[in-house]
Amino acid sequence: TDPNGPSNITLANNVIAIIVWGIYVIFALVLLQVPRSGISIVMAGLATGLCFAMKDILENFVYGITLMTGRLRVGDYIECGAIQGKVESLNYQSTQIVTLDGSVITFQNATLFRNNFKNMTRNHGYVMVKIPVGVAYGTNVDSVRGMLLQSLNELPMKNAVGKNMIDQKQGFSVLFADFGESSVDLFVVCWVL
Repeated sequence: TDPNGPSNITLANNVIAIIVWGIYVIFALVLLQVPRSGISIVMAGLATGLCFAMKDILENFVYGITLMTGRLRVGDYIECGAIQGKVESLNYQSTQIVTLDGSVITFQNATLFRNNFKNMTRNHGYVMVKIPVGVAYGTNVDSVRGMLLQSLNELPMKNAVGKNMIDQKQGFSVLFADFGESSVDLFVVCWVL
């Protein structure tokens, strides 16, 4: 069975119901011989109400176009609030992302636009990664830093299509983080494709 089937049937049923009720109302107005000026006043009121009801839809549409014209692409990694993930789809109403734990979250385009999302891959295609490393007290931290950098620099640096996996401009860095309970806490920083 088609997973989109039930929602399409529901949508079709609702559209058909609206059309049938619209024809019924028009037929009733004609049958009751309501003057055309009265009908036009009612239609103007309904049009105003419809515009207010469609405000959010139109807003999402405009923000969707704005996002698609360069601010966001499918495949970008973004952060919006406490949620990080990869953009899986982008359309005129919503943006769908897959989070790092595999969940799928859909943002309305207006919500995403107002929350000042952070596009972590837009400028260069790399994401900063921090890898925590703990070193026992009394260990020579400079020696550990040198071993880490030497080991990391020996890793293969190209993917299947020949693009650098690690941003060569940034390279690897080993930085001090904190004095932990049982270790000196460091972290390795690199920019990964």
